[in-house]
Amino acid sequence: MEKFTYNSKTAEVPSCLDEVSSEQYRQFLILSVLMNRGTISPGQFRVKWLSFLLGMKADYTMYRREIIRELDGQLEKLDGFFSYTTSKEGERIVTPILKTGRNLMQDFGGWHGVGDMLNGLTFGNFCDCLDLLQQSKQAAAEKDDSAINEIFQDITLKLYRYKDPEKTPAVPSLLAIHAVNFFSAVWEMVLSGPVYIGGEAIDFRILFQKLASEDRKADDKTGWTGIVFEVAASGVFGNKKEVDDTPFWDVLLYLYKCKFEYLHQKRNKK
Repeated sequence: MEKFTYNSKTAEVPSCLDEVSSEQYRQFLILSVLMNRGTISPGQFRVKWLSFLLGMKADYTMYRREIIRELDGQLEKLDGFFSYTTSKEGERIVTPILKTGRNLMQDFGGWHGVGDMLNGLTFGNFCDCLDLLQQSKQAAAEKDDSAINEIFQDITLKLYRYKDPEKTPAVPSLLAIHAVNFFSAVWEMVLSGPVYIGGEAIDFRILFQKLASEDRKADDKTGWTGIVFEVAASGVFGNKKEVDDTPFWDVLLYLYKCKFEYLHQKRNKK
């Protein structure tokens, strides 16, 4: 948390995304969309975001000059919400940080989603989301906005259910943006370092490393269908349908254990 002092008083506000409430996160996401569309500038984003966090009824730039100077001088305290890079032309690029393992929109307008770190997501839906995520990258490269929108909605429907399944409406755009960001964030965490499960650090990266000495390619993030059949053949979770319906963390832990034991035996042989 960060402390902001202005108008002879002090207020404490979140310093990064992992500290915000669901309501604050929704506002941050809305401002991110507006900035990406060019509706507001990065500077306006920071002003509006700080004003919201401080509970102001209007942007603080509408207040007295003394308050504006005080808060302008403290804007760097919001840097935990943004990443800063420089383009080849030397232009400063500001990007809102939307990656977190917390599901900050688990409940939204009658929609209920999976828990933090995608807890509750089945292995079948996990694999489907990975495939859809890859399709979205291709659609983005082709600048196919219609395809991107459809893919985002499909991913959301893998993570969320509407309160009345028989009257499921169109997926709200804000929820779709969040669902894709949330799934991508957890997947990146799986690929980038240890994930803590039950207080133990598990490094799932060994499942996705390419091993040049092996002929099979199930370890380089491909061949998920083949993996499902292999797991089903083991009988640990049941048939293919039962594997698809198993929580994806359970399947990843099983695969991790198998891979760890395989690498351990390989080292012992050497």
